[in-house]
Amino acid sequence: MSYRNYSFYEDILVNEIFFIATHDKKLVKHEVLGKNVVCMWTQKKDAEAFLKKEDINYDKIHQMDIDRFVTYELDEVFDKGDEILINPTGPSEGELVDVVAVTNELMSDLDNIRLKEFVKVVAKEDAVYGLSQKGQQQFMMISDNENEKPNIMPVWSDKARAQAVRDQDFEECELIEVEGEVFGEWLDELRDDDNAVAIDLKTGVVGTVVSAQKVSNELTF
Repeated sequence: MSYRNYSFYEDILVNEIFFIATHDKKLVKHEVLGKNVVCMWTQKKDAEAFLKKEDINYDKIHQMDIDRFVTYELDEVFDKGDEILINPTGPSEGELVDVVAVTNELMSDLDNIRLKEFVKVVAKEDAVYGLSQKGQQQFMMISDNENEKPNIMPVWSDKARAQAVRDQDFEECELIEVEGEVFGEWLDELRDDDNAVAIDLKTGVVGTVVSAQKVSNELTF
C-alpha cells in the first residue's frame, strides 16, 4: 500500500516537518473507529483548531523534524503495526495510517529527492564539502553506532549547511572543499569497500544515508 496520494503526504515531503501535542509529557491521543491513537498534523494552526474544538487538554504543540523523528523517536515511541491519525479536524475525521510504513515511504522518497538534488548541485558547482581532522585533506568517516568501525562519509553540496553541522556537531574538525573529480575518486574507494555516503546532513547529524554505489550511479563525472 502506498500513501503518496494521501492529502498529508506532499506537505511532509516538501516541508519535512509535522506537529504533535503533549499533555503531562505524553502524546495527545484521540479515539477514532474504536481505536485510541496518537494525533499528528502537518499545520500547527490545524492542531490548535482541533484541540480547541474537541476541548482536549494539552500543554504544548511540538514541531517535529521528520529526520530527527525517524532517527530518535520512532522506534522508542511506536511498535510495528501502530497507527496514527493525521490531520484530524473533527470527531471522526483524519487519515488513519501505519506510522512505520508511512515514515518508511516518506524517507525513501526523501532520499531519492535529496540524492538527485545533491548530484545536480555538485555537477553545476563542481565542489563537494566535507569534514576532516585538522591538518588532513581527506573527508572524515563516521559511524551510526559508536561500537562499529566508521563506514559513512558525510558530504555536502551546500557550504552553509556543512558549516552549520561542523559548528554544532563537529567543532574539532575543519571544513574542506574538493573538486567533483576528486570526490568521484574517493567515491570509487568507498564503493569498493561497501561503505556509505551521508548527503547534506542536518544539524544533529540526521538525514539521508545511501550506498556509495547509489551515489556513483547518479554522478556524471
